[in-house]
Amino acid sequence: MQASTLQDHPGRPSAPAQLLTFTEVCNLLKKSRSGIYKLMAADPTFPRPIKDGKARSARTFFVASEFAAWQQSKIEARDAA
Repeated sequence: MQASTLQDHPGRPSAPAQLLTFTEVCNLLKKSRSGIYKLMAADPTFPRPIKDGKARSARTFFVASEFAAWQQSKIEARDAA
């Protein structure tokens, strides 16, 4: 029997996604936590966070590649204007 690898499953990433903590996103954007929450409410294209559990106090993470793509789309929109 042959072992299944991640490469055998199309559509699945070959490596785990890098995650950014909420604090790291705050630092990258130079915004407070409330500023990030306002941005999330105002901009539907902002990446959706991942909660590490169901508890209200569970840590919140963002997928780094989604965050980078969001930043790049903002830069492209600025340059197109």
